[in-house]
Amino acid sequence: MKRTVLLTAALATAVALATAGARASDDDGRRFADMPPRAQWMSIADLAAKLEAQGYTVREIDTEDGVYEVEMTDANGMRVEAYLHPVTGEPLRRQSSDD
Repeated sequence: MKRTVLLTAALATAVALATAGARASDDDGRRFADMPPRAQWMSIADLAAKLEAQGYTVREIDTEDGVYEVEMTDANGMRVEAYLHPVTGEPLRRQSSDD
């Protein structure tokens, strides 16, 4: 009996945590809900070439919330993190999660 109660409580806790995580994830997804489908995105290679032509050294390109997140270094050696439009590669204004 105790084992069944513990198993049920553990399962209920796991479901509650998973649901809370899904809600937070959905909120982030809505932030950039107007972004075009993935098939229309600029390729990572083209984005890197565009940034390097502007004088940046690209360290990492990732996707986050439907946009490109890029870590790079400028010509002065300063680290830069930018969120770029997936089709145009132009910088996006991003609200922090505290806003």
